[in-house]
Amino acid sequence: MRRIWSLKILSLLLVLWVCSCSTSPEVMLQVHNPSDEARSDATLLLSRGEISRWIDLPEDQLPVLKDQQGAYIPCQVDDVDGDGLWDELFSLTDLGPTTQRQVLISLVAPGDYPSFPIRTNLHLGDAKNGYRELQEAERLEGVSYHNYEGRTSAAFQMEGPAWENDKVGFRNYLDQRNGMDIFGKTTKEMVLSTVGIEGAPSYHEPGDWGMDVLKVGTSLGAGGIAYRYQDSLYRVGDNGSGRYEVEFEGSQRSRFKLTYRNWKVDTLSVHVTHHVEIVAGRHYYQGTVVFGGTEEKLQLVPGMVNMKSKQLHVLQLDEQYTALLTHDRQSEDSTLLAMALLVPSGYLLSIGETREEGEGITQSYYAVLEAAPGDAVTYRFYALWEGEDSKWASLEEIKKYLRTEAGRWTQSVIYTH
Repeated sequence: MRRIWSLKILSLLLVLWVCSCSTSPEVMLQVHNPSDEARSDATLLLSRGEISRWIDLPEDQLPVLKDQQGAYIPCQVDDVDGDGLWDELFSLTDLGPTTQRQVLISLVAPGDYPSFPIRTNLHLGDAKNGYRELQEAERLEGVSYHNYEGRTSAAFQMEGPAWENDKVGFRNYLDQRNGMDIFGKTTKEMVLSTVGIEGAPSYHEPGDWGMDVLKVGTSLGAGGIAYRYQDSLYRVGDNGSGRYEVEFEGSQRSRFKLTYRNWKVDTLSVHVTHHVEIVAGRHYYQGTVVFGGTEEKLQLVPGMVNMKSKQLHVLQLDEQYTALLTHDRQSEDSTLLAMALLVPSGYLLSIGETREEGEGITQSYYAVLEAAPGDAVTYRFYALWEGEDSKWASLEEIKKYLRTEAGRWTQSVIYTH
């Protein structure tokens, strides 16, 4: 069973040795960037199982990273499977071309775990209860493109969950539209908890933090998903029930999931889980999607709106990843906005475009990806707005950036000890 996850972002060589003896509570890592390009926010990811092979892990201690001077390196431990125990140690660090550095894994009590600057944020506000932040919520049922106005916004701040990092933000409509939208940001601060509340300026207009830059309509928006069944496209969650739930939230990365039950696709009843993750310092969110409830053949279809786009660029970024890219004055403030889907080439069956109008999904470019029941498939959606950085006005600069991003995703971590 093939699985593609978000954990292969980094090109590093880690050489390990245990300090002084096998019972020592510290492990030293030598981190090597073999690339001749600098890596900003390079990912360090270690599983609990890996760390436990090198060091004893008491239940009342958590791993943390330090540099050679003993200063803490921003990091977090995440409970990925929801069993109440941490599963992964995650960190971001800058590495120069072909540089090496030593990193120490140490253990601290949970109450002594250091705090780091917050660079990712999840937020779902309850609009009926003072915008109280919700960790989980059932979506609005019976609310679709035909009757959503005033209903979803009355239930949820920003009409549903929002997620952001220090570069960009996104949101999901927590109803049967199940659309994905983009917040262009002009600040590194986490701001979305203050957006879309009563009395605040409209997020559809430029503000001191940014704005909602995308018109979604009845398209797939900013990486929304469908499935193809017997040559027809079906928007995920346009019937049945849906739910939002935070999986974990931290300073360096955060993840939530959207689940859909009893979703009718023709005569089938399908269950879908859509994990959405955002990492600090990047211009994308990552979607990992799995379906079940049927043994019928379905293909995953992530897509993006083409309402204001004149051309689709298809780029073979490297041997493993393909990009679907648009770059036009498609921001709501008429500035240049690039949107890109990065998909695994080995899963890519075809690329398509929906009709312009009518029922169902319209005005979208999309990729058709091989899928099977229980098989998790991952894609990334990028948003690069001229208002955030003027270099995104250049198509060539964007293509160069995406090739670099594909290289970071392709190269996995190697551990030797």
